[in-house]
Amino acid sequence: MEMPILLAIAGAAAACLVSAGVLLTSYRRVGPGEALLIEKGGGATRVRFGSGLVLPMVQRGEVLDLSVRKVVVERRGKQGLSCRDGIRVDVRGTFLVKVEREEEAVLRVAREVGCARANRPEEVQALLEERFACALANAASTFNFDELLADRSLFIDHVMMEVGNELLGFKLERMSLGRLEQTPLDQLDPTNVVDAQGILKLTERTTRLALETSGQMRQQRETVQAPWEAPRREGEAREAELEREVERALAERVGSN
Repeated sequence: MEMPILLAIAGAAAACLVSAGVLLTSYRRVGPGEALLIEKGGGATRVRFGSGLVLPMVQRGEVLDLSVRKVVVERRGKQGLSCRDGIRVDVRGTFLVKVEREEEAVLRVAREVGCARANRPEEVQALLEERFACALANAASTFNFDELLADRSLFIDHVMMEVGNELLGFKLERMSLGRLEQTPLDQLDPTNVVDAQGILKLTERTTRLALETSGQMRQQRETVQAPWEAPRREGEAREAELEREVERALAERVGSN
């Protein structure tokens, strides 16, 4: 009886060791900026923040990066944005997005994008760039060029409203503008209706500014010259009077001879 008991005990111990080994190898820990998704074939996907058990051959585990990603959108030249007054602008916007540390957001990104794609910055850039470019274009079309330059923060607010919340589960944290300037005239297409309007506006604007600058410079010259103007005129008057006196004296001398 002793041998069977010993064998049973040994078998139980071996089973415990195997089970412990399986549990240890199945235990997965993720960092604070990550989420662990545990999927069981045909069952609901569970989300764990920190750690979880992923049973081999039964479940599949994936890690989703929750850190901030950068999406850069740049539109220049003929691809520049058209303002309400037809003037085209070159713009470079930087958008910071992330996946919220919430089960619903994690599951949506995993479902609509996939963990592998969402973890690659270049894939996130490709997924969201066009959406952000459309938001920039729509927002720019509501501003005149001068308004756009005068209040960049208001423009950013309009862009973020245009973006909205539908970003495949990502959330827009904030946006910044690195470039916002008039597109050079030589890069505009005069046969394009919008560009033609912009060229006309820019020509009128340049002419007006040139006239204003010329008037200001003339006024400044007059202001600078004013303190010396009266003495100069007095000197010229005295000089003319002296010349007349000399002429009269010469005339009298000639007459007396």
